Amino acid sequence: MTEIDVVVPRWGLTMDDATFVGWLVQVGDTVGEGEALAEVETDKTTADLPSPAAGVVTATLVAAGDEVVPGQVVGRIAAGPAAPAT
Repeated sequence: MTEIDVVVPRWGLTMDDATFVGWLVQVGDTVGEGEALAEVETDKTTADLPSPAAGVVTATLVAAGDEVVPGQVVGRIAAGPAAPAT
């Protein structure tokens, strides 16, 4: 399987950093593309960090309360089929 990085996006022109609120999934969880993986708080909003691909969460690289920056890798997904929605 191909490993895909979960990266903090730049949500605004002035976004320099953000606070990682926490993971909504755990290592080993199967996720769908676009599914919310975590929450990130900027100076203006709290937003969901979507999965870049369907697959299995293989790594969570930051913890709640950590400062993160746009482009930072915060987790990894092993790309593959996601479990069907229930």
